[in-house]
Amino acid sequence: MARQEAAASLCAAAATAALTVSLLRRVRQRQKAARDATALIAQLKALNSTAALVVTNAKGDAFAAKALAKYVRKVCGVSSGDALEDATRLIQHCKNATPPSATAFGPRKTLRHVLVRGCVSPQLLHERFPQIKGAYTQQALDYGKNSRYGDRWKISCYIVVLEKWKPKIMPHEPMVSALSDVVDMCCRRFEEWYLERFERKRRASVMNAFVTRYRPKPDEAELKKHIDGANVDGSVILALPTDEPFEGGHLKVWDGRPTVLHEYAMAPGDCIFLDARVWHQGCAITSGARYALVLFLRLRK
Repeated sequence: MARQEAAASLCAAAATAALTVSLLRRVRQRQKAARDATALIAQLKALNSTAALVVTNAKGDAFAAKALAKYVRKVCGVSSGDALEDATRLIQHCKNATPPSATAFGPRKTLRHVLVRGCVSPQLLHERFPQIKGAYTQQALDYGKNSRYGDRWKISCYIVVLEKWKPKIMPHEPMVSALSDVVDMCCRRFEEWYLERFERKRRASVMNAFVTRYRPKPDEAELKKHIDGANVDGSVILALPTDEPFEGGHLKVWDGRPTVLHEYAMAPGDCIFLDARVWHQGCAITSGARYALVLFLRLRK
């Protein structure tokens, strides 16, 4: 009887020890997962602050699992369902979308514009193109009597619209969903270039953001020589993919002292950054369809 009691006591002690070890292991695993999540959030914030806001909780100190999985499916195509794996995949995606450093923008104090090849990941844009095309719709906008186009501009779909425009146009929500993170990325790249080029740190906010589709039709094939308005501090033109290869569509920029004509053929992911009041032109296409994302920016210290 004593032996049975001793054996039972040993078994109970062993079970208690095993349970204690198991609980300690789980606690350590949770602590490690929390540390890993904190480190991943810090990396993501440094790469893409907008993405970090979308996939974390209100305090920004932990991942929101459902939001993270949804966002990773959107930008990467697949989600594992595991927060740390999804966060790692998202960070790698953001790293692949990171452009060259500011020193790659070219010589300082020469031109008031620059073409940056691969500024936004072409792979990201190609993956996103079906959503962009599906979201595109023509929204007529009246640019006013002082504009060459007046109320005849009908080939853009808007993500951000200056409030004073009439008739009032609301941002097209499907296009906002498709490209809002790319808009934010372009703003940050513009800030980097502006700091490198002019040695002045500025924060860029978006006045207007829109996708324009050019087709070989009257009033849809080109954008004639112009500047983007006296109240626009800077502009971004991002070449988007197309499923209808086009002919023509080069972008011309008049810049320098003395003024020189610069002409560019742009591939998806290429960006042109323009300082205020730089003359430029989107040349006519003769076939296919050309898509571009355009931002008008306001800069502040």
